[in-house]
Amino acid sequence: MWSTSKRSLVTTLLSLAALAAVGGGDSAQADGDADRVVLRVGSQTMTVRDVERRLKGLPEFQRVTYGSTPDEVKRNFVQQVLVPELLFAQGALDRGLANDEQVQMRERDLLKSVLLQSLRDDAVSPDKVSPEEVLAYYEQNKDRYNSPARVAIWRILTATPEQAQQILDRVKKDPTPKTWTEIARDQSLDKSTHLQGGNLGFLMADGTSADGKTRVDKAIVEAAMRIADGELVDHPVPEGSGFAVVWRRGSMPAVSRSLKDEEQTIRRLIARERSTRAQEKLIAELRSRDARMVNPNAVDLIDVRSTGEVGPRAKPGRIDRRLGRGAPRETDRGLR
Repeated sequence: MWSTSKRSLVTTLLSLAALAAVGGGDSAQADGDADRVVLRVGSQTMTVRDVERRLKGLPEFQRVTYGSTPDEVKRNFVQQVLVPELLFAQGALDRGLANDEQVQMRERDLLKSVLLQSLRDDAVSPDKVSPEEVLAYYEQNKDRYNSPARVAIWRILTATPEQAQQILDRVKKDPTPKTWTEIARDQSLDKSTHLQGGNLGFLMADGTSADGKTRVDKAIVEAAMRIADGELVDHPVPEGSGFAVVWRRGSMPAVSRSLKDEEQTIRRLIARERSTRAQEKLIAELRSRDARMVNPNAVDLIDVRSTGEVGPRAKPGRIDRRLGRGAPRETDRGLR
Protein backbone atom coordinates (compact mmCIF):
# COMPACT_ATOMS: atom_id res chain seq x y z
CA MET A 1 0.00 0.00 0.00
CA TRP A 2 1.40 3.40 -0.98
CA SER A 3 1.82 6.04 1.67
CA THR A 4 -0.07 9.30 1.33
CA SER A 5 3.12 11.29 0.61
CA LYS A 6 4.27 8.84 -2.05
CA ARG A 7 0.88 8.86 -3.77
CA SER A 8 0.83 12.66 -3.66
CA LEU A 9 4.32 12.81 -5.23
CA VAL A 10 3.35 10.47 -8.07
CA THR A 11 0.16 12.42 -8.72
CA THR A 12 2.11 15.69 -8.88
CA LEU A 13 4.71 14.29 -11.28
CA LEU A 14 2.03 12.86 -13.54
CA SER A 15 0.16 16.16 -13.49
CA LEU A 16 3.25 18.14 -14.46
CA ALA A 17 4.01 15.78 -17.32
CA ALA A 18 0.41 15.91 -18.50
CA LEU A 19 0.26 19.70 -18.36
CA ALA A 20 3.37 20.02 -20.46
CA ALA A 21 1.97 17.63 -23.07
CA VAL A 22 -1.48 19.18 -23.23
CA GLY A 23 -0.08 22.69 -23.36
CA GLY A 24 1.38 21.84 -26.76
CA GLY A 25 -1.60 19.86 -27.83
CA ASP A 26 -2.65 22.19 -30.60
CA SER A 27 0.70 22.04 -32.38
CA ALA A 28 0.88 18.32 -31.86
CA GLN A 29 -2.57 17.98 -33.39
CA ALA A 30 -1.50 20.16 -36.30
CA ASP A 31 1.51 17.93 -36.87
CA GLY A 32 -0.70 14.85 -36.93
CA ASP A 33 0.55 13.75 -33.50
CA ALA A 34 -2.92 13.14 -32.04
CA ASP A 35 -1.81 9.74 -30.75
CA ARG A 36 0.95 11.18 -28.60
CA VAL A 37 0.65 9.86 -25.04
CA VAL A 38 -0.27 12.54 -22.51
CA LEU A 39 -0.72 10.41 -19.38
CA ARG A 40 0.63 7.03 -18.36
CA VAL A 41 -0.28 5.33 -15.09
CA GLY A 42 0.82 1.72 -14.91
CA SER A 43 -0.83 0.05 -17.90
CA GLN A 44 -3.26 2.96 -18.34
CA THR A 45 -2.52 5.59 -20.99
CA MET A 46 -4.30 8.59 -22.47
CA THR A 47 -3.39 10.36 -25.72
CA VAL A 48 -3.91 13.90 -26.99
CA ARG A 49 -6.89 12.60 -28.96
CA ASP A 50 -8.37 11.06 -25.79
CA VAL A 51 -8.04 14.30 -23.84
CA GLU A 52 -9.63 16.35 -26.62
CA ARG A 53 -12.50 13.85 -26.85
CA ARG A 54 -13.15 14.12 -23.13
CA LEU A 55 -13.03 17.91 -23.25
CA LYS A 56 -15.51 18.02 -26.14
CA GLY A 57 -17.92 15.95 -24.06
CA LEU A 58 -18.06 18.61 -21.35
CA PRO A 59 -21.04 20.99 -21.41
CA GLU A 60 -20.02 24.63 -21.74
CA PHE A 61 -21.29 25.55 -18.26
CA GLN A 62 -19.05 22.86 -16.77
CA ARG A 63 -16.03 23.62 -18.94
CA VAL A 64 -15.78 27.21 -17.72
CA THR A 65 -15.41 26.01 -14.12
CA TYR A 66 -11.90 24.76 -14.98
CA GLY A 67 -10.52 28.10 -16.11
CA SER A 68 -10.94 31.31 -18.09
CA THR A 69 -8.66 30.42 -21.02
CA PRO A 70 -8.45 27.27 -23.18
CA ASP A 71 -4.99 26.39 -21.84
CA GLU A 72 -6.12 26.86 -18.25
CA VAL A 73 -9.17 24.67 -18.85
CA LYS A 74 -7.04 21.90 -20.34
CA ARG A 75 -4.47 21.99 -17.56
CA ASN A 76 -6.98 21.99 -14.72
CA PHE A 77 -9.13 19.32 -16.34
CA VAL A 78 -6.15 17.02 -16.70
CA GLN A 79 -4.90 17.67 -13.17
CA GLN A 80 -8.26 17.57 -11.39
CA VAL A 81 -10.08 14.89 -13.39
CA LEU A 82 -7.97 12.72 -15.67
CA VAL A 83 -4.97 12.07 -13.44
CA PRO A 84 -7.04 10.93 -10.42
CA GLU A 85 -9.25 8.94 -12.78
CA LEU A 86 -6.31 6.95 -14.17
CA LEU A 87 -4.84 6.47 -10.70
CA PHE A 88 -8.10 5.01 -9.43
CA ALA A 89 -8.40 2.82 -12.54
CA GLN A 90 -4.90 1.46 -12.10
CA GLY A 91 -5.49 0.93 -8.40
CA ALA A 92 -8.61 -1.09 -9.22
CA LEU A 93 -6.63 -3.23 -11.66
CA ASP A 94 -3.84 -3.77 -9.10
CA ARG A 95 -6.40 -5.02 -6.57
CA GLY A 96 -7.99 -7.37 -9.09
CA LEU A 97 -11.37 -5.62 -8.96
CA ALA A 98 -11.89 -6.41 -12.64
CA ASN A 99 -12.53 -10.01 -11.57
CA ASP A 100 -14.96 -9.08 -8.79
CA GLU A 101 -18.49 -10.36 -9.49
CA GLN A 102 -20.20 -7.19 -8.26
CA VAL A 103 -17.90 -5.00 -10.37
CA GLN A 104 -18.55 -7.12 -13.46
CA MET A 105 -22.29 -6.90 -12.88
CA ARG A 106 -22.17 -3.09 -12.61
CA GLU A 107 -19.96 -2.93 -15.69
CA ARG A 108 -22.52 -4.95 -17.67
CA ASP A 109 -25.31 -2.65 -16.51
CA LEU A 110 -23.30 0.41 -17.51
CA LEU A 111 -22.46 -1.00 -20.94
CA LYS A 112 -26.11 -1.90 -21.50
CA SER A 113 -27.23 1.63 -20.60
CA VAL A 114 -24.63 3.21 -22.88
CA LEU A 115 -25.60 0.91 -25.77
CA LEU A 116 -29.31 1.67 -25.41
CA GLN A 117 -28.63 5.40 -25.15
CA SER A 118 -26.52 5.19 -28.28
CA LEU A 119 -29.44 3.56 -30.10
CA ARG A 120 -31.75 6.36 -29.04
CA ASP A 121 -29.29 9.13 -29.91
CA ASP A 122 -28.11 7.83 -33.26
CA ALA A 123 -31.11 6.13 -34.82
CA VAL A 124 -34.29 7.29 -33.16
CA SER A 125 -33.97 11.00 -32.44
CA PRO A 126 -37.27 12.89 -32.92
CA ASP A 127 -35.35 15.31 -35.17
CA LYS A 128 -34.81 12.46 -37.63
CA VAL A 129 -38.56 11.88 -38.13
CA SER A 130 -39.57 13.35 -41.49
CA PRO A 131 -42.67 15.54 -42.06
CA GLU A 132 -44.04 12.82 -44.36
CA GLU A 133 -43.87 10.26 -41.54
CA VAL A 134 -45.60 12.64 -39.15
CA LEU A 135 -48.42 13.26 -41.65
CA ALA A 136 -48.87 9.54 -42.32
CA TYR A 137 -49.10 8.80 -38.59
CA TYR A 138 -51.64 11.60 -38.10
CA GLU A 139 -53.83 10.33 -40.95
CA GLN A 140 -53.73 6.75 -39.67
CA ASN A 141 -54.72 7.83 -36.16
CA LYS A 142 -57.18 10.64 -36.84
CA ASP A 143 -59.67 9.23 -34.35
CA ARG A 144 -57.21 10.05 -31.57
CA TYR A 145 -57.07 13.70 -32.50
CA ASN A 146 -60.60 14.36 -33.75
CA SER A 147 -63.73 13.07 -32.03
CA PRO A 148 -67.31 14.38 -31.71
CA ALA A 149 -69.03 15.29 -28.47
CA ARG A 150 -70.22 12.30 -26.42
CA VAL A 151 -72.48 11.77 -23.43
CA ALA A 152 -72.40 9.02 -20.80
CA ILE A 153 -75.84 7.42 -20.47
CA TRP A 154 -77.52 5.01 -18.09
CA ARG A 155 -80.75 3.57 -19.42
CA ILE A 156 -83.53 1.32 -18.09
CA LEU A 157 -85.62 -0.25 -20.86
CA THR A 158 -89.29 -1.13 -20.23
CA ALA A 159 -92.17 -2.52 -22.28
CA THR A 160 -94.71 0.28 -21.73
CA PRO A 161 -94.65 4.04 -21.12
CA GLU A 162 -96.54 3.48 -17.85
CA GLN A 163 -93.78 1.24 -16.49
CA ALA A 164 -91.15 3.75 -17.56
CA GLN A 165 -93.02 6.61 -15.88
CA GLN A 166 -93.36 4.67 -12.61
CA ILE A 167 -89.61 4.01 -12.58
CA LEU A 168 -88.89 7.65 -13.42
CA ASP A 169 -91.08 8.87 -10.53
CA ARG A 170 -89.38 6.48 -8.13
CA VAL A 171 -85.89 7.53 -9.18
CA LYS A 172 -86.78 11.23 -8.88
CA LYS A 173 -87.63 10.62 -5.22
CA ASP A 174 -84.28 8.92 -4.58
CA PRO A 175 -81.83 9.83 -7.41
CA THR A 176 -78.96 7.67 -6.21
CA PRO A 177 -76.88 5.11 -8.14
CA LYS A 178 -77.88 2.47 -5.58
CA THR A 179 -81.61 2.86 -6.22
CA TRP A 180 -81.11 3.08 -9.96
CA THR A 181 -78.89 -0.03 -10.06
CA GLU A 182 -81.41 -2.07 -8.08
CA ILE A 183 -84.26 -1.11 -10.42
CA ALA A 184 -82.18 -1.77 -13.55
CA ARG A 185 -81.19 -5.19 -12.25
CA ASP A 186 -84.80 -6.17 -11.48
CA GLN A 187 -86.81 -4.50 -14.27
CA SER A 188 -84.72 -3.51 -17.30
CA LEU A 189 -85.49 -5.55 -20.43
CA ASP A 190 -81.93 -5.05 -21.74
CA LYS A 191 -80.26 -8.16 -20.31
CA SER A 192 -76.86 -7.16 -21.69
CA THR A 193 -76.65 -4.12 -19.38
CA HIS A 194 -79.15 -4.66 -16.55
CA LEU A 195 -76.47 -6.04 -14.19
CA GLN A 196 -74.29 -2.95 -14.85
CA GLY A 197 -77.04 -0.48 -13.96
CA GLY A 198 -77.97 0.00 -17.62
CA ASN A 199 -74.63 1.72 -18.28
CA LEU A 200 -74.30 2.31 -22.03
CA GLY A 201 -70.99 4.19 -21.75
CA PHE A 202 -70.16 7.29 -23.80
CA LEU A 203 -72.26 7.59 -26.96
CA MET A 204 -72.07 9.87 -29.98
CA ALA A 205 -75.05 11.65 -31.53
CA ASP A 206 -75.83 8.69 -33.81
CA GLY A 207 -76.23 6.37 -30.82
CA THR A 208 -72.93 4.49 -31.20
CA SER A 209 -69.86 4.23 -28.99
CA ALA A 210 -66.37 5.16 -30.21
CA ASP A 211 -65.36 1.49 -30.46
CA GLY A 212 -68.59 0.56 -32.29
CA LYS A 213 -69.52 -2.10 -29.74
CA THR A 214 -72.61 -0.27 -28.43
CA ARG A 215 -75.49 0.96 -30.55
CA VAL A 216 -78.87 2.30 -29.41
CA ASP A 217 -81.65 4.40 -30.93
CA LYS A 218 -80.25 7.89 -31.54
CA ALA A 219 -83.39 9.32 -29.90
CA ILE A 220 -81.87 8.23 -26.56
CA VAL A 221 -78.76 10.35 -27.17
CA GLU A 222 -80.72 13.29 -28.58
CA ALA A 223 -82.85 13.40 -25.42
CA ALA A 224 -79.76 13.18 -23.19
CA MET A 225 -77.99 15.97 -25.07
CA ARG A 226 -80.80 18.40 -24.27
CA ILE A 227 -80.17 18.20 -20.52
CA ALA A 228 -77.17 18.77 -18.23
CA ASP A 229 -74.82 16.20 -16.71
CA GLY A 230 -76.43 14.41 -13.77
CA GLU A 231 -80.02 15.14 -14.86
CA LEU A 232 -82.82 12.71 -15.76
CA VAL A 233 -84.76 13.02 -19.01
CA ASP A 234 -88.19 14.07 -17.64
CA HIS A 235 -90.24 11.71 -19.81
CA PRO A 236 -90.05 8.13 -21.11
CA VAL A 237 -88.17 7.99 -24.41
CA PRO A 238 -89.54 5.69 -27.15
CA GLU A 239 -86.96 3.09 -28.17
CA GLY A 240 -88.01 0.52 -30.73
CA SER A 241 -91.07 -1.25 -29.34
CA GLY A 242 -90.20 -0.20 -25.77
CA PHE A 243 -89.68 2.89 -23.66
CA ALA A 244 -86.53 4.04 -21.86
CA VAL A 245 -85.77 5.91 -18.66
CA VAL A 246 -82.60 7.91 -19.38
CA TRP A 247 -80.05 9.34 -16.95
CA ARG A 248 -77.21 11.52 -18.32
CA ARG A 249 -74.19 10.72 -16.16
CA GLY A 250 -71.47 12.78 -17.83
CA SER A 251 -70.10 14.16 -21.08
CA MET A 252 -66.99 14.64 -23.19
CA PRO A 253 -66.64 17.72 -25.41
CA ALA A 254 -65.70 17.48 -29.06
CA VAL A 255 -61.95 17.23 -29.69
CA SER A 256 -60.23 18.66 -32.74
CA ARG A 257 -56.43 18.65 -32.71
CA SER A 258 -54.67 19.76 -35.89
CA LEU A 259 -51.50 18.27 -37.32
CA LYS A 260 -49.63 21.36 -36.17
CA ASP A 261 -50.94 20.89 -32.62
CA GLU A 262 -49.74 17.29 -32.46
CA GLU A 263 -46.59 17.39 -34.60
CA GLN A 264 -44.04 17.29 -31.78
CA THR A 265 -45.96 14.65 -29.84
CA ILE A 266 -46.19 12.47 -32.95
CA ARG A 267 -42.44 12.86 -33.56
CA ARG A 268 -41.74 11.60 -30.05
CA LEU A 269 -44.17 8.69 -30.46
CA ILE A 270 -42.58 7.60 -33.73
CA ALA A 271 -39.10 7.93 -32.23
CA ARG A 272 -40.14 5.85 -29.24
CA GLU A 273 -41.59 3.15 -31.48
CA ARG A 274 -38.39 3.10 -33.51
CA SER A 275 -36.37 2.84 -30.31
CA THR A 276 -38.40 -0.16 -29.20
CA ARG A 277 -38.04 -1.89 -32.58
CA ALA A 278 -34.31 -1.15 -32.73
CA GLN A 279 -33.85 -2.54 -29.22
CA GLU A 280 -35.84 -5.69 -30.02
CA LYS A 281 -33.86 -6.18 -33.23
CA LEU A 282 -30.54 -5.77 -31.41
CA ILE A 283 -31.56 -8.22 -28.69
CA ALA A 284 -32.61 -10.77 -31.32
CA GLU A 285 -29.28 -10.39 -33.15
CA LEU A 286 -27.25 -10.69 -29.95
CA ARG A 287 -29.33 -13.66 -28.79
CA SER A 288 -28.78 -15.55 -32.05
CA ARG A 289 -25.07 -14.77 -31.99
CA ASP A 290 -24.13 -15.10 -28.32
CA ALA A 291 -26.79 -17.03 -26.38
CA ARG A 292 -25.61 -20.61 -26.11
CA MET A 293 -28.23 -22.02 -23.74
CA VAL A 294 -31.50 -20.59 -22.46
CA ASN A 295 -33.45 -22.73 -19.99
CA PRO A 296 -36.11 -20.64 -18.20
CA ASN A 297 -37.47 -23.73 -16.43
CA ALA A 298 -34.22 -24.04 -14.50
CA VAL A 299 -35.18 -20.87 -12.60
CA ASP A 300 -37.67 -23.03 -10.69
CA LEU A 301 -34.69 -24.69 -9.00
CA ILE A 302 -33.76 -21.37 -7.33
CA ASP A 303 -35.44 -20.24 -4.14
CA VAL A 304 -35.57 -16.63 -2.91
CA ARG A 305 -36.40 -16.62 0.79
CA SER A 306 -38.32 -13.90 2.64
CA THR A 307 -35.00 -12.68 4.09
CA GLY A 308 -33.66 -12.06 0.57
CA GLU A 309 -31.27 -15.02 0.62
CA VAL A 310 -30.91 -16.93 -2.65
CA GLY A 311 -30.20 -20.63 -2.76
CA PRO A 312 -31.29 -23.98 -4.21
CA ARG A 313 -34.95 -24.81 -3.68
CA ALA A 314 -35.45 -27.54 -1.08
CA LYS A 315 -37.00 -30.79 -2.24
CA PRO A 316 -40.48 -31.66 -0.87
CA GLY A 317 -40.26 -33.38 2.49
CA ARG A 318 -36.66 -32.38 3.04
CA ILE A 319 -35.76 -30.97 6.47
CA ASP A 320 -33.19 -28.23 6.25
CA ARG A 321 -31.05 -28.60 9.39
CA ARG A 322 -28.89 -25.58 9.99
CA LEU A 323 -25.44 -25.76 11.51
CA GLY A 324 -25.32 -25.29 15.24
CA ARG A 325 -28.74 -26.75 16.02
CA GLY A 326 -27.24 -29.93 17.45
CA ALA A 327 -28.20 -33.58 17.01
CA PRO A 328 -31.76 -34.88 17.64
CA ARG A 329 -32.42 -35.87 21.27
CA GLU A 330 -34.65 -38.49 22.78
CA THR A 331 -37.98 -37.35 24.25
CA ASP A 332 -41.13 -39.11 25.46
CA ARG A 333 -42.47 -38.59 21.90
CA GLY A 334 -39.41 -39.90 20.15
CA LEU A 335 -36.44 -38.10 18.63
CA ARG A 336 -36.82 -34.33 18.52
